[in-house]
Order: sequence, then C-alpha cells, then structure tokens
Amino acid sequence: MNYKLIALDLDDTLLTSKKTISVENKKAITQALEKGIKVVLCSGRTHNAVVKFAKDLGISGPDQYMITNGGAIIENMEEKIIFQKLMSNQFYREFVRFIKENKLHYNVVDNRGNTYTSADEHLDKYTIMQAFENDNGLYLKEPNQLPDNFEITKAIINGDEKEIDSISEIVHKKFDESYFVVRTGVGFLEIFPKDVNKGAALKVLTKELNLNVSEVIAVGDRENDIPMLKIAGKGIAMGNALATVKKSSDYVTADNNHSGVGKAIEKFLI
Repeated sequence: MNYKLIALDLDDTLLTSKKTISVENKKAITQALEKGIKVVLCSGRTHNAVVKFAKDLGISGPDQYMITNGGAIIENMEEKIIFQKLMSNQFYREFVRFIKENKLHYNVVDNRGNTYTSADEHLDKYTIMQAFENDNGLYLKEPNQLPDNFEITKAIINGDEKEIDSISEIVHKKFDESYFVVRTGVGFLEIFPKDVNKGAALKVLTKELNLNVSEVIAVGDRENDIPMLKIAGKGIAMGNALATVKKSSDYVTADNNHSGVGKAIEKFLI
C-alpha cells in the first residue's frame, strides 16, 4: 500500500515520558515529509500545546494539518480552521452542576485553548497542568458568568487513577447517550460531542484532501486513539499501549521511549 498520510498521537506515542521527541523519530518524520507524505499530529491537546511540536518537526505551510482537542478542531499550519464542532454553554452548565453534585474537579477548554474552571478553594494539579500546556490562561469563572453563546471544545474531569476509576461509571451513565466520554491519560476523563473523535476527524480531513482512509497510517496508545486506529488503512499501537488499543490495531511497534513511531515509519513508509 502506498500510504500518503500518517496521523500521530502525541503523549506516550510520539513523545517520550520526558515529553521530548527522540532523534530517531525526528529523522523518520523528516524523511516521510521529504517523500511528500503528510504528517498530522492528532492530539487531545489544544492548538498551543500541539503547534510547538509541529514546528520542531518542520511541519508547516497551508498544505499540512493538525487535529486538536481530540478531533473537535482541524486546522492547517497557517491556523485556517477547516472543521470544528463545539458544545454549548447549556451543556457546560449541566456539566458543572454534575461536577458540584458529585464533588469532582474539572476544567473546560474553548476553541482558542483558554482553560476555565470554577473559583473554588482548590485547584487540582491536573487543571494547572492542562492550563500550563495550553499556554493561554486559566480563568476562574462559573458558566453563568460567560455569554449565553459561549462554547467549549471539551470538558475534562480530573483526578488520580483511582479517583477516575471510581467515578467513571457514573460519568458514562450520565453522558454516554449524547456525548463521547473517554479516558485520554492519567488524570483525565474527557467529554466531547457525540460524533467527535480522532477517527471521525481523519475521515473529514482525508475527504478534504481527496484521500482514502485506506491510505492513512495512524499510531496511538490510549482509548481515545482507537477510533482512528480502526478506520486507518494501517492502525499501529505503541508497545506501551493499553491492551484494548493493541487489540484494535494491525501492528504493535516499540514503546514511546524506544522510538516506536520512528520504527513504524521506517517499516511502512520508508
């Protein structure tokens, strides 16, 4: 198969545990770009938290793209948005009521990468971490302090592994019918519009580019990567991926600390 696009998750896939890109990964991505293959960073992170890695890899220009906010936004590397799907302030208010009733911690993100949470006494470390990565400000606001037409890309429930495990069932029960609920990493249980995920975004992007999804390679490690691994022509799981992700993939490469992305590119693209 002549693959024309590779979609790469960031955390624990392209990035090492130290949040860096290995020399082998950089070299392989450079070679792929030189062959005319599109390299699309596809992350739950926001624009600012993704674009710095794209620039480091030399992914630039109007004909290169990135998928952010878990598939809610697709844009080219000149910041032209070609797709976005957001959630209303009505949902935001319902979500915050649920959070307060269950004494949980949360943040939400708008389409500019601004992070919002309630002005309570405790800011959890995951909200602070997310705001730092988003690099666009942390605002302590209640939903009713924002305009009625205020919209968000995603809502995030924060907590350590045990906390998230303990509340996952009630979150899914509350939101699964109308929204897409998924674990995206340690400390993060995220809620998106029902039909927003990385796989759906890849379908939109490939249609825009007149490509077939069979011409795509996708690489990831967690449950939010499964939709894109399933629809891609070649779905590749990292060696450090969850068991469910490996089962949903066509191939398992090395782990993120041993340049699994670079090895997969060398095997299937170079």
